[in-house]
Amino acid sequence: MRILSDFDGVWTDQASEARWIQRWFARAAADRLGIDRDEALADFDAFLSAALDDPAENGWAPRGLLTAFVDEDELLATGSVARWLDLGGEHPRADLWRNGVQDAGYDSVHALGTEEFEPAMRSYLARFGHRVVDGAREVVDALLASGVDLVIVSNSPTDKLEAMFGAAGVRESDGVRFVGGARKWWIESPEPIHSIAGRDIYLDRPIYRDVVAREQPDLVIGDVVSLDLAIPGALRLEGAISPDAQLVLRRGPRSSAWALSQPDLQRDARFVDEVVDDVADLVGIARRG
Repeated sequence: MRILSDFDGVWTDQASEARWIQRWFARAAADRLGIDRDEALADFDAFLSAALDDPAENGWAPRGLLTAFVDEDELLATGSVARWLDLGGEHPRADLWRNGVQDAGYDSVHALGTEEFEPAMRSYLARFGHRVVDGAREVVDALLASGVDLVIVSNSPTDKLEAMFGAAGVRESDGVRFVGGARKWWIESPEPIHSIAGRDIYLDRPIYRDVVAREQPDLVIGDVVSLDLAIPGALRLEGAISPDAQLVLRRGPRSSAWALSQPDLQRDARFVDEVVDDVADLVGIARRG
């Protein structure tokens, strides 16, 4: 069995990092708007709540097209709030932010968010570090002992994967490989679109599509349907990978009801076949074949 696994959100826990980035963004906005930082964070939370009220229309759109929905991943919150504001989201304090950010010299709230995202991540990593989940080495060993060919694919660079797994005692070998720079978020054009359970997902993601087609996985696991599982699901429908390939969602603390409900749909109308709570659950799946 060849398993193609996402990295962040499957082999790492992201909740504290996500909140750190949200607070950083709110602080950066407060400094530019001339308002209290706690007040700005309360504004951010209110805007995020408003975006979550219509998750099918809100999310992260780095190239103008919605690449993942706001309720799929906590790390999408800052980009989702910025987009919601830029698109004219309604809230008594929304214009204060839009006008204040513009007065500070930014073309959009998204521009401010983009500028602050990398410094926020660097600050978090410098203070708290970043590591794989406890027991990662044991999970990898058990998978390899079960005859699994494990490929871990990420938007992050390969050397980051090598360093983080290396710190846990896991290194590339005949049974585990790291593939970085997958750019799962990169949408080349707005066609084709796949509609699933009331949401439209863009499928022209050529970089990640090439990775999946090349690897020919028997199972794909990820924590974000749009980024991790939609392309394998589309390739399964097209016959470009095995029709028996399994699509597994790793449930997170805020996994959306939309994602969690997909296993109840017909097989050709879903991008999730099974939901697990921990990456260690892969061992049981591998052993049952």
